[in-house]
Amino acid sequence: MKILFVAQNFHMGGIQKALINTLKEMSVHKQYEIDVFTFGTGELIKDIPSNVHVHSGGLLLQLIATPFYLVKQRKNVWHIILRILCMVIVRLIGSNNFYALLFKRHRHHTQYHIAISYFNDAPNSYFNQGTNLFVDQYVQADKKFAWIHTDPLRANFNYKICVKTYQNFDRLICVSEACKQKLLLFLPQYQHKIQVVYNFFPLAEIKDLATKFTPFNKGKMDFVSVGRMDNATKRFDLIPHICKLLKESTSQPFHWRIIGDGPDLLYNKRLALELGVTDVVEFVGECHNPYPFIQQSDALILTSAYEGYPMVVAEALILATPVITTNFAAAGEQLRDGFNGLIVNGDIEDISAAIASIITDEGSLQKMKQYILENRYTNQKAQEQLVLEFDRE
Repeated sequence: MKILFVAQNFHMGGIQKALINTLKEMSVHKQYEIDVFTFGTGELIKDIPSNVHVHSGGLLLQLIATPFYLVKQRKNVWHIILRILCMVIVRLIGSNNFYALLFKRHRHHTQYHIAISYFNDAPNSYFNQGTNLFVDQYVQADKKFAWIHTDPLRANFNYKICVKTYQNFDRLICVSEACKQKLLLFLPQYQHKIQVVYNFFPLAEIKDLATKFTPFNKGKMDFVSVGRMDNATKRFDLIPHICKLLKESTSQPFHWRIIGDGPDLLYNKRLALELGVTDVVEFVGECHNPYPFIQQSDALILTSAYEGYPMVVAEALILATPVITTNFAAAGEQLRDGFNGLIVNGDIEDISAAIASIITDEGSLQKMKQYILENRYTNQKAQEQLVLEFDRE
């Protein structure tokens, strides 16, 4: 079976890691011949299995598939000018027309059994899209799938554009049952197309990577958060406020490490300084291997406003680290509240209260850890779902 995955880029991110894990899972099965076409590049490209054929876009396509803050960090004046010029052109002629001009020279003439647009392709942004358009109009395939990694209602998907875009796709694959239910509400006319395939995880690899180095000297209570510094979605800006409340409400020591880079990193650092919590909050920055941090921490904390099926929650459970998370749509699919973690409302006070409860009662954390060890995470359900969708007529 010849399969094509279309991606925006392979920069550090949850969707990119999910795709890497899916490629690793599928590449060991001889019945799959896999191609990847990625608009841009990124540090995770090196993690793609060697038997997967990778094709990249030209310079302009690479530039628009790269977040602007990363383009600026490279300090290539010519690339910055080109990226700004692209932004101006898009505002003049529209995203679809601009992408169409670039896609014509990247048209795939190979016939595939299945072509997959793997990114959310959120239609309300200028450049965070294009994979759906490319699979729909520039790829020849017997079946075409679009992957949905988030809550379409909370992510403000554009209804009219989605109705038009998804009409030519055979499957709309959601990464959780909760995501599926949201999409059914959003696009009930496509209910016959909407299915679920959970994310895959390289279990042995994650456990091995977690032993590669000692990330810090263990303290009394250590917390970790991992993700792209995008406050609109991940709400890392809540953490300094939560830490301020914790310092006021408990005398017990704690340290909170935040791993990740992104456009709001500098803002969050300044906020921590203004609130006087730099003694308990540490911005580690981007880390290709965050697993030693996760394994050595007492709990992983997720502050997101919304999620589809966050990779980092499952990764924490694989490493037997309890999770405290906001109540995103699929939280109950990943966690059993009170057993392997805590699910709380997304406001500062509730998150702070939940964290304070485990700071003062370490026994509850140990019980959660023991439950995780007795109920190990597996890929079995995801494997069954994927095979079913690929074999479905």
